[in-house]
Amino acid sequence: MRAPDGAIWTIATSSKKDTEPASRKVDDLVLSLGVEDVVASKRFYAEQGLTVGKSFARMYAEFESGSVKLALNRRRALAKNAGVDPEGTGAHRLTIGGGAFTDPDGFAWEPATSAVKQ
Repeated sequence: MRAPDGAIWTIATSSKKDTEPASRKVDDLVLSLGVEDVVASKRFYAEQGLTVGKSFARMYAEFESGSVKLALNRRRALAKNAGVDPEGTGAHRLTIGGGAFTDPDGFAWEPATSAVKQ
């Protein structure tokens, strides 16, 4: 589904035979980035201190983290799943709690700042 700001949300289940009634319970929230080279990007994020939780060759990598997991998918595969152009037109900026850096695919991670003034 597409949010009003253009973000694309994918709802998924890890169970092939999920027979439970629909609920609003969320087990995991995963931020998926479409990258050109999953192996190179996985190495980059591991060097930033993230721990690889799951990895499927050159197709997918997921990092263990707190409340939001980071996942890397091949850009073309993720774009096809979302029904968008793999070249994309959206922003490549994300906000985090740590320091600023830019990954191999141009995603610029910026430190979060407090909007509360005292």
